[in-house]
Amino acid sequence: MRPNGPMAVSRRKPTQDRSREKYDLIVNAAKSLIGERGNDSVSVREIAKVAGVAPSSIYQYFPDKNAIVTAIVEGYFDQIEAMILSFTDQAKSVEDLAKSMEVAVDYYYQMFLQEPALTTIWASMQANPILRDLDTEDSIKNANLFADKLCELKPDTDHQAAFDASLLLIQMVGITIRMTLTMQDQVGLRLLEEFKILVRVRFREFIEN
Repeated sequence: MRPNGPMAVSRRKPTQDRSREKYDLIVNAAKSLIGERGNDSVSVREIAKVAGVAPSSIYQYFPDKNAIVTAIVEGYFDQIEAMILSFTDQAKSVEDLAKSMEVAVDYYYQMFLQEPALTTIWASMQANPILRDLDTEDSIKNANLFADKLCELKPDTDHQAAFDASLLLIQMVGITIRMTLTMQDQVGLRLLEEFKILVRVRFREFIEN
């Protein structure tokens, strides 16, 4: 799900090659600058300069800088959704599904390590109503993917219980990774392993009940 109506601040990604290339240049320039200096210290004019486009060109695709940040977040969410769909499609058992969530944690952690802008944007997400709602809607969608697959693999599973567990675990992933990034290396990695234990325990309950 993506926000629509007055909450939607990003514009549809262009389909023509030249326009899509310019769109990507703008988003990537913003991502690089935000990763280096933080969101608040980056202006649309600076983004245009790094992207190699006129500032007026940016407004053909984005009404303001907040829309560019939203496009960056949507890009990350698209990557995560593709990963989850791949994992759930391949899962042949509830054990496989639990393992896929553990692998997703490692994938997500690597995203944060490789994309400095992601850490910066996530740090301010709860203060931004648009990004906060986008995060919530995306978490709900991904929780449903896990819950649907869990019920497919074990038909007597209560979907509501599967959804609630998946949603809470998905939200805990973000919290755990952000804590991991602020801790010393060994402490942070232990937190990731502790989260994986929680995943295994919760999914074992679905297997046994």
